Amino acid sequence: MRVIPRKESENDILNITPLIDVVFLLIVFFLVATSFERIQRELEVNLPRSEAAEKVSRDIQPIAITVSADGTVTMGREEVDLRNLPDRIKEAVKQSDQPRVFVRGDARAYHENIVAVLGACQEAGVSNISLATEEE
Repeated sequence: MRVIPRKESENDILNITPLIDVVFLLIVFFLVATSFERIQRELEVNLPRSEAAEKVSRDIQPIAITVSADGTVTMGREEVDLRNLPDRIKEAVKQSDQPRVFVRGDARAYHENIVAVLGACQEAGVSNISLATEEE
């Protein structure tokens, strides 16, 4: 049996444009999905440990407020004054369908600072508040 070589035509060229589009979209997705975790890792906070700690679904995009050991309060990446915190929380709540606030207090932070943040959340009208801890 004799094999006859085929001549190349324009239809034989592999079009990789859709593949490039899919790879680009995957890269963008992973960059956006990991931005929240990266922000939380950048703020070094030693969370208190608890046996009753529960895992949180990754589908939830909470409003994260961090209280460091020296009393500095940050929301996202920005340092926030406690007097302005209720207004900032109200702005963030308007952008969320199901507002949920995570208060990440350092284990060495003064209780007074964490209570002030909880009071600011209450003043902003947020009722779904969680205190972040680590599992033992």
